[in-house]
Amino acid sequence: MPITNAADIDNTFIGKGIVKFMKADDVAGTYRDLGEVPEFEYTATVDKLDYFSSRSGIRTKARSVIRERSANLRMVMSELTADNLALYLMGEATAAVPPDETYTIDIFSLSEIVGALRFVGTNDVGAKVQLDFGNVSFTPSASFNPISEEWGQLEVTAEILVDDTGKYGTAIWNITAEVTTP
Repeated sequence: MPITNAADIDNTFIGKGIVKFMKADDVAGTYRDLGEVPEFEYTATVDKLDYFSSRSGIRTKARSVIRERSANLRMVMSELTADNLALYLMGEATAAVPPDETYTIDIFSLSEIVGALRFVGTNDVGAKVQLDFGNVSFTPSASFNPISEEWGQLEVTAEILVDDTGKYGTAIWNITAEVTTP
């Protein structure tokens, strides 16, 4: 069945996708694939100021206005690459002289890691969605356990900030492939 914007049981979805990150100082403007990301959560927070009328015996809400809004992303990365570890440790991954494949990361050498984040839906069930966040700031949000009997993970949280145009980001619904132009 084709995807439609009308209410339809075929609009249910099982989310899958690819998460990419581009550092703010990346002069090439290239998104880097973060690998396996089994958890990717967007959380919006809205703070409202309510006004209650005092014109009757029981206060009644007469108005409610939004006075603050913010959003966060939480993601869990399963691939332990030097760049993913550097993102988690808030450092810069510096490669050794080739052909050596070792990298050095100075832990907490960066006060923040900012850039753009993109989610490209690849699900087989339901409409595919692309989410673009032009200005995010990362921090680690869970412990890193290098000794375990389970698959290792790196969990980070990104605070979504407004970009230069005043937007938090964009969502493109029902994509057929990654949209690379704004």
